[in-house]
Amino acid sequence: MTKASWFSTWFDSPYYHVLYASRDDREAEHFIQALQSHLKIPKGAFVLDAACGKGRHAKMLQRLGMDVEGFDLSPTNIQEASRLSTQGLHFFVHDIREALPKQGQYDVVFNFFTSFGYFDHPQDNARAFQTFAGGLKAQGVLVMDFLNPTYILANLVQEEIVQRGGIDFHIKRWEDHGFLNKSIAFEDQGESYAFQEKVELISKDDFLQYADQAGLTFLNLAGDYSLAKFDAQTSPRMIFFWGKK
Repeated sequence: MTKASWFSTWFDSPYYHVLYASRDDREAEHFIQALQSHLKIPKGAFVLDAACGKGRHAKMLQRLGMDVEGFDLSPTNIQEASRLSTQGLHFFVHDIREALPKQGQYDVVFNFFTSFGYFDHPQDNARAFQTFAGGLKAQGVLVMDFLNPTYILANLVQEEIVQRGGIDFHIKRWEDHGFLNKSIAFEDQGESYAFQEKVELISKDDFLQYADQAGLTFLNLAGDYSLAKFDAQTSPRMIFFWGKK
């Protein structure tokens, strides 16, 4: 990773959180409750929120009685998330492609809200899966929440203006060489800004291959935050469940 990596600058920008302010605690709580109904994670379980942002999912997990750690590449996000720190809830800065400080200790590793697919090289995706698998106990579970490429491309809004916090965000989206690109341009207090997001449109089969190579066994695949059955054409999400062999 270098300072030029788009995700190391955009995710560390306060404007990222202004634009995505609609991703609130209620959405996170609904998803966490659905996951807990499915997984029935016992109180006291040691879990990890990988690429945790400001910790909105992590704090919901802690409220359910789990011992939670969260990490993110963005120091600003972790500084903000650390305000939530309490008994059973801790945060640290970490790169998803690097081995975790704690190996073989987590009962569940979560990767929420397409916090993946930002890299230019497939080997980095594979390294991230090794990170997840390395942190899990035997029989531990990895839960990964990613966009469904087929659905996204079929319903792509190519241009729009999103108003958040008194700012007009001019957004354009397009597919190019297997990546979904988004340009974000706006002005604030007389200054012009431009950022770009770039997420690989990773297929279901590629995810299954990465997981298998990391020693993970496929358990289930859901298609939305209510954990409805996955449909390749109509499901907005791919929510994977894997177990460590």
